[in-house]
Amino acid sequence: MTDPAKGTATDPENDPETNTVPDVISRRTPNVIAAEINMIKYQAENIYLAATVEIGRRLTEAKSLLKFGEWGKWLEESVDFSQSRANKLMRIFKEYGEGQLTNSNSEPNPKLNYSQAVLLLGIPKEERAQFIVDMDVEGMTTQELRQAVKERTQARQEKDQAQQEKADFQKTVEDQSGTITELTAELANLKAQLENVKASKEELAITARQLNDSLESLRKSSSTQSYERMRNNFVKSSIKVRANHLAFLCENLDQTVREVKQKLREIATNDKETYIIYKNKVCDLMDVWRKDEAWSR
Repeated sequence: MTDPAKGTATDPENDPETNTVPDVISRRTPNVIAAEINMIKYQAENIYLAATVEIGRRLTEAKSLLKFGEWGKWLEESVDFSQSRANKLMRIFKEYGEGQLTNSNSEPNPKLNYSQAVLLLGIPKEERAQFIVDMDVEGMTTQELRQAVKERTQARQEKDQAQQEKADFQKTVEDQSGTITELTAELANLKAQLENVKASKEELAITARQLNDSLESLRKSSSTQSYERMRNNFVKSSIKVRANHLAFLCENLDQTVREVKQKLREIATNDKETYIIYKNKVCDLMDVWRKDEAWSR
């Protein structure tokens, strides 16, 4: 080829103008091609997400216009969607429609593709916008985002579990506090009953000493009539004291039986096995009392 300026022949292979296209073609590598493919995929998913949001918008509108029971039939005959598919599309519209992803600083909605949008459904809606900003989701690959969502979900589950365990522990402490209060009251009641028994014993001891003094006085007396009178008084007083003590014991026994029945009723619903064990023990004890020969004397 002749150079018009110099009038000399030129080498086509060394001419920069004639060598431009071969240089561009020669610089194409697998990495360049992969980058182009990924860009096209990203753009396609952006378009697909926008289309999905619009389809979800219209499905939501259609459902509000249909009568009850017509939704499934309309989906099948009009748009060839299953109800699960339609529900997913409407959820995407609800989550990513206009104004649904504003963050705390009122910044513009992030540019997400369809894959990112679906993965982000795993983040609670109230946390999603801040998560997108904190993690710079727009610059993450799908795999990186999937891992980030997984880690966030695990962290949330661990936090929720820790809070639940704390709440369970607090409830256990409160229940135990109630049990301790109840046992303390029962202990105070038992102490009061014990004091009553002690007072009754002291009263019996005083009466016994008085009767003994009267008996000693009678023995020293030579009057038979006085002796008989004192003896009768002794017997009557002894019977009266024993009757009073027996009435006291019967009253305590009745109260104890009532408390046992009340406790059995309280545990009958929640602890059937314990209820049966102690009910049988009470019945066995009562049978022993009935069969005891001392009752027939």
